[in-house]
Parts: sequence; C-alpha cells; structure tokens
Amino acid sequence: MTIEELMELQEAGSRAWILGLKLHENPYLKPERLPSTDAIALGDWVAGHDAWKFGWEAEQASREGRIAQYFRDLVRPQGSFRNESPSPGI
Repeated sequence: MTIEELMELQEAGSRAWILGLKLHENPYLKPERLPSTDAIALGDWVAGHDAWKFGWEAEQASREGRIAQYFRDLVRPQGSFRNESPSPGI
C-alpha cells in the first residue's frame, strides 16, 4: 500500500466522522474486506484499517478541541509518564 493510498484512507476516515459514521463502521471491518491467509494481504488490511481509524479519531479529537492531547497520547508509549524513571536493571 502506498503512502498516497494511506493518506486517502485517513481522509476517508475523517469524512466518515463528519458524515456521522461510527468507528465500528470502518469499511475494513466488513467481512468481504477481511484478509486471506496471505501475509502481504494481512499487512495491507491492517494498514488500511489503521489509516481509516486514525483519520476518524483525529477528526473527532479536532472537533472536540483535544487534538493536541490526541497526538501527545499517540506518541507517548502507554504506561509512560513524564517523570517516570527507568526500572532498575534496565
């Protein structure tokens, strides 16, 4: 999947939020879109699903006035805090 295709899917997710679709209405969740046992097809499916979901979630965060927090949460690893020191022995 190309970067252009991923960007188009992000835009589609954003438009879906604007049109009132719910997150579970991601077109990649339709049974006919589910991948076969092919690893490349699975990788493309995951990328497409995640790109659409990202567009939908980013649009929602933007409209709700929490886009900065959305991106902070996106880049901060789960369970990490600003003043957290590494565990001993790491």
